[in-house]
Amino acid sequence: MRKLIFITIVFTFLTAPVFGAPHGTYSDYGRMDYSRIGGYYGGNGGEFTLRQDGIGLGGVVDFLSNSAYADVAKSEDGDVTSFQTFCVELTEYVSQPLDLYVSEQNAALTGTGSHAYQGGIPLTGDDLDPRTAYLYTQFATGQLSGYNWTVATGRASSAVTLQRLIWNIEGEDGKVLGDFSGSVGGIDLTDTQETQATAWLTEAKDMGWTGIGNVRILQAYTTSGGLAQDQLYLVPVPAAVLLGLLGLGAAGMKLRKFV
Repeated sequence: MRKLIFITIVFTFLTAPVFGAPHGTYSDYGRMDYSRIGGYYGGNGGEFTLRQDGIGLGGVVDFLSNSAYADVAKSEDGDVTSFQTFCVELTEYVSQPLDLYVSEQNAALTGTGSHAYQGGIPLTGDDLDPRTAYLYTQFATGQLSGYNWTVATGRASSAVTLQRLIWNIEGEDGKVLGDFSGSVGGIDLTDTQETQATAWLTEAKDMGWTGIGNVRILQAYTTSGGLAQDQLYLVPVPAAVLLGLLGLGAAGMKLRKFV
């Protein structure tokens, strides 16, 4: 037990603090700025760029790391801390800057997971779908087949196609799964883009993920506490392991959870 207590104390200083809140367990990851790079997006969606602004919430140093990202999915704006992401909500909008929390619980607040807060499903939230988690993992690690990483030859086309697919999987567009018709969020896919979206959806289905791996939703807020558009994030594996061990240590010590 002493070893468990010691390990827990050490990991407490190595990981972001985990809290309880009305919208679930989350990790405080500080404040970030966002930007949209020409050739990486279209309409209201596509790739967003998040980067640390050097100001942590409550004076705490920012904890977000892009170490799990491939070179093609980070530092695209020249900032060594930035990474590329996608939004998971149609009814909320980004703000400058964003206060971000990594959601560590499902919307029912009954188990480990990650969820968007309100957005397309008011008052409750929307659990991250394993198919979205798979696709974003492939994107963030530079392994998503058929994704065009070159701006000059159509990165924006791939970005908006993946964005429409994410909205569709997450139920944000009000359409049945696999329906990419019409304009959603200012994005109207061509026949070629719809074919690619269908191929990615099939790949995600065939992989059969039942969990969300290391992908989490960044619940986003304005600096005044208003709701902002939630984003996707790939947690570095060591950080995920540490958070898991911290949770086990807390359970072993029967620490009180404050909400």
